[in-house]
Amino acid sequence: MDATAWIIVLVVVLVVAAVVAWLVAQQRKKKQLEHAEQLRTEAHEHARDIPETQVRAKEAEAEAERARLEAERAQARAQEAQVAATQQQAVHEDRLRTADQVDPRVDTASDDYAPGTTTDGRATATHDPDTVLDADDPRRTDGTDDTRRT
Repeated sequence: MDATAWIIVLVVVLVVAAVVAWLVAQQRKKKQLEHAEQLRTEAHEHARDIPETQVRAKEAEAEAERARLEAERAQARAQEAQVAATQQQAVHEDRLRTADQVDPRVDTASDDYAPGTTTDGRATATHDPDTVLDADDPRRTDGTDDTRRT
């Protein structure tokens, strides 16, 4: 075979290779387009659920806000109740102190003085043994004579 024949065969082989490469590229491009279209279809199907999900998220957010506000209100009510209880305890102790100042059995100047107890540590008639302000007082009684709480 002479050089011209080889050149023709080489050109034909190169043209065939180029055509095959072009066809493969076209096939790959077609598959990529199909895949992209499939992904878009799935995305559109998924997008239908987005508004419902957003509504549920907004509802949950609103519910959380309502719960937060209710918790704040409950905290404020609890604080007010605690203040009222503390004020009642203070009034109670003040009344006990006033009664103790009048009662000759009570030494209010003593270092171990506690409101509502006599000098021998017994509760006065108006003393509430469960008063929170004197709960840690070792002289606190259970309300009966000569008995101490432990």
